[in-house]
Amino acid sequence: MRRASHWFVPLGFVIGLIWIGVFRSTWRLYGEVGSIRPVPALAVVLVECLLTGPFLIMGLARTIHLLAGDKPRRPDEARNVPLSPVGTLVLCLSILAEFVFILSLPAEGGWWPQREGWKRYLNLMYPQPIYQPLLLAPIWGRWAILLAATIGRTAHGADATTVALCSEMTTRRLLRRTIIPLVLTAFYCGRSHNYMMGVIVALIVFCAAYLVSVVMAVRGGGQTRQSLYASGLVGQLAFLAVYRALWRFIHL
Repeated sequence: MRRASHWFVPLGFVIGLIWIGVFRSTWRLYGEVGSIRPVPALAVVLVECLLTGPFLIMGLARTIHLLAGDKPRRPDEARNVPLSPVGTLVLCLSILAEFVFILSLPAEGGWWPQREGWKRYLNLMYPQPIYQPLLLAPIWGRWAILLAATIGRTAHGADATTVALCSEMTTRRLLRRTIIPLVLTAFYCGRSHNYMMGVIVALIVFCAAYLVSVVMAVRGGGQTRQSLYASGLVGQLAFLAVYRALWRFIHL
């Protein structure tokens, strides 16, 4: 599990590239409806549900299902148990929220640090602003799983893989895993007049994922595999929400 934790953030980077590829290809194929792109946004959500939806999205729905009610259910409850109405509602709202956040991303012109000279070849590292949150959101989502694994203890009845990951994750290891998401966010969100904007976005995402992880660990008697997945989805949605809310400050 110590070795596996190295691959969480790179996996998020690969998924982000898949998001960009799906969005770009469907945008070219179906175009826009006015100033929005419903088909590309829907395509990204569908791909997300096919790739990691059975884990992250169902993890949040299953966690709320387990924690709903006066007495929390057992964390080792069979996964084929039907979701409660609250869990089903969370499942639908999480999918809808991701679709709306991606749909609302403005398609503004690109920005590059260099217009001439040899450094202009580095402009390939700067995708158009609409693609940047599509790359960064999955990275922060997978990082949030590691954050949740660092918080608290594992619940009674948690599977062996979750216990191993939580026992191997420490604050020092988490900080090392934070370097790539933080640098990329500062790289894309910072400008000459607002270098700290990327750090602000990262801090807000950290606070949201941290609070949710603590609440789920306390309420559920410790971390489970489903609560780790739930924290990942919360981190992913939190980044999309914060990025969209601060768009006008990031891309001035």
